Amino acid sequence: MGKSLLPESALDDWCQWSSRLSSRPVLKKPLCGGRSNQSFLLESGIGHLVLRINGTGSLLPGADRSNEINIWKAASKQGIAPPLVFVDPKNQYLVSMYINNDLPPRPQNNEACVEEALRLLNSCHQLDVKAPGIDYFSHIEHYWQIIETGKQPVNPGLVSQRKPIQQTLNSLLNSNTPTGICHHDPVTANFVGTPNHLYLIDWEYAANGLQIMDYAALATEWHIDNQTILKRTGFTTASLADAKALYQYMCALWQAATSRD
Repeated sequence: MGKSLLPESALDDWCQWSSRLSSRPVLKKPLCGGRSNQSFLLESGIGHLVLRINGTGSLLPGADRSNEINIWKAASKQGIAPPLVFVDPKNQYLVSMYINNDLPPRPQNNEACVEEALRLLNSCHQLDVKAPGIDYFSHIEHYWQIIETGKQPVNPGLVSQRKPIQQTLNSLLNSNTPTGICHHDPVTANFVGTPNHLYLIDWEYAANGLQIMDYAALATEWHIDNQTILKRTGFTTASLADAKALYQYMCALWQAATSRD
C-alpha cells in the first residue's frame, strides 16, 4: 500500500485548480473527515476550500475513483454535494468548496436535521447518472479475505453470522426493494451544512444499490428510531431490520479488517 500524498505537495499544483485563483491557497488546519481520507481547510482568493487527500486502498472492490467524481458532480448540480473545484488526474486528491458546518453534536435530536438528512438521501436516490452497481457479496468477501490473512484470531461472532447474513442479503436482493444511486456511507462526518440545508461529502462508496441500505445506515449512525424511517420511506419493518443487520455486519467486518496487524 502506497503512502498518501502530503498536502503541501498537492498545493504545489494550485495553478491548475482554477483560473480564478491568483495566488497559492494557504493551508489552515486539518478537518475531521471520513473513515479513509484526510481533509484540510484552505484559505484562498475564491473562498475557503477543502483539500481531500484520498486514502490508499479505500475504495470498494471493483470500484473506480472516476465513478465517485461523476456521481459527486451530478450531486453537486442538484445542490446535495459541495461543488468540486479540481480533481487530480492521478486521483491522489481533490479540491471542493468548503461548506460551513453547523450540524449539532446530536443531529438525531434535531427534527430539522433528521428531515433534511432524509430529504438528502431521497434526492441522492433520484440522481440520473450512469454508475456501476455495487456487489455487496464481493464487498463482504473482500473484508473476509483481509481478516482471514491477518495474525489475530477471527471474531467467532462474525463467523457465526456469515451464512445467515448471506441469506439476509439474498432476501433483500430478491425483494422489491427499490434501487438507485446510493451514498452508502451517510455517517455524521459526511454531512455538512446547517439543519435546514445539509450537503453530503465523500462519495467514494456511492454506486447503484439498494436504497434501503442508505436508510439503514442513517438509522444506525444517527440513532434514529425505526418508526421515523418507516414513516418517511414506506419500507417494511422486516426489510429495514434486514438492511440494518447487513449494514452493521459490514461495519463490523470493516472494523476487523482495518485493525488487523
